[in-house]
Amino acid sequence: MLPFQNDCLFQSIANRNGLVLEPNTMKTTKTGSEYWSSSSESMSRRKKSEAASKRHAIQEQKRRQRINEHLTTLRELLIPNMNSKTAKASILTETVRQVRELRKRAAEVAAALRRDGDECGGCSDGSRSFWFPGDGDEATVSYCEDGSEGRAAKATVCCEDRPGLNRELTEAIRFVGATAIRAEMATIGGRTKAELVVQWREGGGEEGAGSLKRALKAVVENRALDFSGLGHVMSVNTAPGLGYKTLVSKRARSSSSIHNGVFDHNGI
Repeated sequence: MLPFQNDCLFQSIANRNGLVLEPNTMKTTKTGSEYWSSSSESMSRRKKSEAASKRHAIQEQKRRQRINEHLTTLRELLIPNMNSKTAKASILTETVRQVRELRKRAAEVAAALRRDGDECGGCSDGSRSFWFPGDGDEATVSYCEDGSEGRAAKATVCCEDRPGLNRELTEAIRFVGATAIRAEMATIGGRTKAELVVQWREGGGEEGAGSLKRALKAVVENRALDFSGLGHVMSVNTAPGLGYKTLVSKRARSSSSIHNGVFDHNGI
């Protein structure tokens, strides 16, 4: 009997017994392990998607929180009288306005400083810009001659801020026979920078400028002043319990005590 005859006989017997056979049934049926594997992959993808969505939500929440904190800081610093419920756009608008105003004021101050620098001929090159204290100590003096106001020099001092610094600068200037006619100072982060214009009614010159530089350098370094090279200064006495130096000059022996205080000539 041929093979296809067996198939026909088997199909005929099945039809007589009421059975319906599907030829592809065994090929399409999946085992339990295959169903479990497919279900696991689907659950894994869903969990990964949910985790990514959760991370994104947390990051977005933190970002919004940072923005709100910055806005609160701006409101408290620049516009403290503004209602806490003020719109964010209003806060940003007011902040931009105030920043522009500050930039305008800074430019005006820089221009004023340049004009002031031109008042003492030779003391400034006219290109001076707004300044702040730097990290390095500094004590410089540049001599200049002004026929209307006598001999003058510009001194720049930058050092750590400390109690009595103004008084020490005043004493150093007076002990070289000069007077401060203008002083500008800025103190930021524990550092102080001062630009001074000093004047001699007599003496001065290059020698006076050199003496002034040595005196100011000693103040900057916060050490006991050595006036042996200043020519007209005799000694340095320490006032007990006061924490500052009293300087004595040969030329002013009868009134040798320097008055305690700060700059009193159009300055500090």
